[in-house]
Amino acid sequence: MKTGDYDGLFIIRMRGTEQETQSVAREVEELITRLGGQIAVARSMGRRRLAFRIAKQTEGVYHHVRFTAPREQIREFDRLLRLNENIIRFMTISGDEIPAPQEPVAAA
Repeated sequence: MKTGDYDGLFIIRMRGTEQETQSVAREVEELITRLGGQIAVARSMGRRRLAFRIAKQTEGVYHHVRFTAPREQIREFDRLLRLNENIIRFMTISGDEIPAPQEPVAAA
């Protein structure tokens, strides 16, 4: 079973209290571990205004997760996020797609 590195970003629907939105974030993190993944970094990026209205929402709580998981499970992870009514948008990117940081160019 091959594993890969992934970055996930999801937007939680603004419904209820801050504890309820944190609960949704924990559910997603538990989903990753239940599918055989390991979380390296998980952080809330806070409440932000959306660029455009999504599912009648103008704001959402952004949450970022960096994790390692079996490649075969990513499709299932995305499917389950799509079914979660508390997640209004999400994106999962493979570590292969993330460019390496570049060295700063010295001023002449």
